[in-house]
Amino acid sequence: MVTAEQPSVIAGTLVLAERVGPGAVVVRDGLVEEVVHGSRRVADLQWPGFIAPGLVDIHVHGARGRSFNEPDSRAWHSVTEAHREHGTTTTLATLGTSALPQLREAIAIGTAELATGHGGLAGLHLEGPYLADGYRGAHPPDLLRQPTDGHWREFTDHGTVRMVTLAPELAGAKEAITGLSGRGVVVSAGHSAANADQVREAVAHGVRHAAHLWSGHTELRRHGPVREPGLLEAVLGSEELTAELIADGHHVTADMTRVAYRCLGPDRLCLVSDASPGTGLPTGARFGMGAIEGTVAQGVAISRDGRSFCGSVSFLADVLRFAVRQAAVPLVDAVRMATATPARAAGLADGVGRLKAGGRADLLLLDRALKVGAVLAAGRWVRPPAHAQARS
Repeated sequence: MVTAEQPSVIAGTLVLAERVGPGAVVVRDGLVEEVVHGSRRVADLQWPGFIAPGLVDIHVHGARGRSFNEPDSRAWHSVTEAHREHGTTTTLATLGTSALPQLREAIAIGTAELATGHGGLAGLHLEGPYLADGYRGAHPPDLLRQPTDGHWREFTDHGTVRMVTLAPELAGAKEAITGLSGRGVVVSAGHSAANADQVREAVAHGVRHAAHLWSGHTELRRHGPVREPGLLEAVLGSEELTAELIADGHHVTADMTRVAYRCLGPDRLCLVSDASPGTGLPTGARFGMGAIEGTVAQGVAISRDGRSFCGSVSFLADVLRFAVRQAAVPLVDAVRMATATPARAAGLADGVGRLKAGGRADLLLLDRALKVGAVLAAGRWVRPPAHAQARS
């Protein structure tokens, strides 16, 4: 057991940024004191599987029937605890499109929660309300807005919003992109009708990221014999954009996962859960997410009208496992895509998503089937190991 008084040594197969191999992590007072390569260190805990950094999810809405759209700290605690128990130790709380009063209340709760440092929260991600109606997915059409309203300024006044997903072709979007970027907010293109030229223009104004590929994106269109690339092709062909992928077997298949991985590589492709409040609930369960209503059906979240997905029912560890076991992404790359790469894309501190001396002791212990065996968050077990060899 990790304690504050003595260093604890957890040994196993380390999954680091560039390699997988035997080693150990020395933990003291909630921080990584040392990362040891090889098997020369006597361990307090000998883990028979893989030891990876705690996962970093930059697009996650909820779990177990609760969502970050709720202006209730108990809901936020419930969601973060559920995800931490499943290996996600750093979270960008993602708020879906809501009416302005409800959105303000949720942002206020998030700001208060961030001040406490509770649950691995690293900031807020606003997905909406500046989305294109034709690509809105489950977002309510009557609550969508244009960036010309200027409310993006008040949303980001607290300094707690780290990412905003918007449609870059909307009226006033250029000013919003420039203004948000100037405030240190990562601007993500998504739920958008933009063509490739509009995407390039948005990048010139400050867009640096793209929301969930193949979900709410324009794709290749034909006008007679002429082919017009959309947001999807612009992102896959870019040299600077990072992008998200919900690799759950529903939003994208194994083949689509491989395409995104080969185009962007592990340093620009971010695995995300897009977890809805339906995550952790049984099939048939209904849930709300702000003004969005969904149902758990056939391994994914479906809007009540059945016309679109409204998030996943997966934890990020499930997405990681799919990427490796179904899409054949190398483990070292898939872990980077679920840790260091999203942390960098969201502008988080250098030590987040990495096993390095001086960083927070967030560890994910996986078994050989890549299922979660134990989770250490800031040096404390939030999910203790059930089966491991402890030093006598």
